Parts: sequence; C-alpha cells; structure tokens
Amino acid sequence: MKEHNLMNTSQLFMNSELIPEKEVTLINLSLILEQASFAHILEEEDRIYLNEDGIFPFWIRIFDSAHILAFSTYIKAPEGKTEEELLKFCNKINQDFLVPSAYVRDDRIWCFMPLYIKDHLQKSHLLRLIRYFGDGCKKVSDQLVC
Repeated sequence: MKEHNLMNTSQLFMNSELIPEKEVTLINLSLILEQASFAHILEEEDRIYLNEDGIFPFWIRIFDSAHILAFSTYIKAPEGKTEEELLKFCNKINQDFLVPSAYVRDDRIWCFMPLYIKDHLQKSHLLRLIRYFGDGCKKVSDQLVC
C-alpha cells in the first residue's frame, strides 16, 4: 500500500514546480535529486546524504513539526586550535556569510541552513540552495585551512 502511494504522489509533483508540504518526504526528495542527477544516499530512515562531485557533501533532514528541511555538514577542526579560536572563526563565518551558519560542537565546525517548507516547497529553490549551501560550506572549509 505504501509503495502504491509513493508512486502516485511522485507522479503528481515530479513535473510541477511546487511540491505540497505533505509530499515532502525523503523518498520524494530522493526522486527530485535523482531527476536533477545529484548523487545521494538515503541513510537510515531520517536523512539523505548528498555526495555529488563538485558539491561539498552534506545531509538533508526533514523536521515536520518545524516545517523545515535542514541542510547540515561538519568540518573537522584543525589540530591545535583552541575552542576560543574555533568560536571566533564561527562568529566570523556567521558575520561574513549568509549561508551557512556555523557553530562548534566537540572537535567539529558544523554548518547548518534551514529551508522553510510551510505549505509547499519550490523545486527550483531547493536545487539552487543545494548548490548555494555546498558552495558556502566549501568556502568555510577553505578558510578554516588557511
């Protein structure tokens, strides 16, 4: 029964620019990514790992109650950096960059961006933000190494 519903819903929106919020599922996001030729992996049952060549790899998760898709990834902090140095780095990223937001947790710099999907998701906006977020994370990674 579930498979039948997925096939029906995917046909409803695959040729449409606007995807109703109730149709924003990991399976349907995977179909959109596949249609756009983005390499990705469905991980467990709660996220997609986008691993397309030329795009900084990251995860996409759906938070239904908050009506958001969350893009996130991390960069391992260089050895020898103090927590204070990492916090200053994140503050600089948050001041200089629109995307992504950055924060420190454990020995990692995490990059995050929410995409609000209240009522619907615009497919072209999703695909544009995937590149925009990946590019921003690459810039963060490059600055961290410098």
